[in-house]
Amino acid sequence: MNTDRLIDLLSADLEHVGRVRLGKTLLLAMLTGGAVALISMLATVGPRAELDSTTHIGWITVKVLFAVSVIGTATPPLLRSMRPGLEKETHLGIIVLPFLAVIAAALAMLLFVTPETSREMLRGATSASPARCLLCIMFFAVVPFAALVWVLRQGAPTRLSLSGAIAGVVAGGLGAFAYAFHCASDTVPFIAVFYTAAIALCACVGAQLGPLLLRW
Repeated sequence: MNTDRLIDLLSADLEHVGRVRLGKTLLLAMLTGGAVALISMLATVGPRAELDSTTHIGWITVKVLFAVSVIGTATPPLLRSMRPGLEKETHLGIIVLPFLAVIAAALAMLLFVTPETSREMLRGATSASPARCLLCIMFFAVVPFAALVWVLRQGAPTRLSLSGAIAGVVAGGLGAFAYAFHCASDTVPFIAVFYTAAIALCACVGAQLGPLLLRW
């Protein structure tokens, strides 16, 4: 075996090992960040009342599924953004699919109700619900975002704003996952507007912080 062939084989093996290691590290960071977000929710606002109610469990499931779908679609692009040469394969279209789905469902519902009912569905359980949703999701996303930034620094991202934005989406999804157990606003339009807005704000913050925190 000549030297060039040996180098190619060794490089290929290192690339595979690096991908597996980064994937495991990313998963660990997400699990840790999600656990901290959940603990933060329990320590601050707490779970919603009558958590064992069948209706409440159903709505919590809807919110959790939305958050998990956001996390699930954004994680593969985040992993690819960590490795030079794969950043151009980071397709952003897949990341917006959960948001488009919930917005489409919300619009379909709003078409068949009165304007007054529409306003009630968008306002949520109380007049403070929108602000509480935005603030809580972003607050619960802080530690997950910090954990994801640490993982990104183990790789070699070259599109720092993009990597930061995707990390913000994943962190926002983890924050939404934690907040779902407290949120008492049980309408799809509320989820579509305010959960989406909170995660979008996390993405914007991540895009701004990416060049500062991921420079290497």
